[in-house]
Amino acid sequence: MAEYTYQFKGWQAVAAIAVVAVFMGGRVYLRVRPVEDGLRDAVKARLQNEYSGRGPKDVMRILAEAKEGRPVEQLQPVVQRDVEFTSIAAHGRMGGMYTLVRAEVRVDGGPPPDGRVVRYFSVMEKLGGGWMVAGESDSYRYYEELVR
Repeated sequence: MAEYTYQFKGWQAVAAIAVVAVFMGGRVYLRVRPVEDGLRDAVKARLQNEYSGRGPKDVMRILAEAKEGRPVEQLQPVVQRDVEFTSIAAHGRMGGMYTLVRAEVRVDGGPPPDGRVVRYFSVMEKLGGGWMVAGESDSYRYYEELVR
């Protein structure tokens, strides 16, 4: 079988590097998503539920206690927390299944009760319109989405 080799030299190497850089830059640019109001509201509702004791982990704990037959604790009244975003950004493919969101959070004017100022979420578009938080994510998946 014949073997072909080609070496880029001089201006050809510079042109090849420029083409690869433009291609990769275009792919990254197409994966940075705008954060629309519906997406922001979905993440805010998830955080408000979590910080008021009605998050998914709290619901799972209460259900597990009920299944085990232990007395279910009296639910505390909902304390409406003031959740605000100091920064929020999203990455994902247009038309992709998930959008990954990075949010810097302040609760009642200070750091969140759990101490996690930066949170990552997987958010998906609902079939009838609107957004839904599918679960938590991490920084690795958030930044990986740019180059995948």
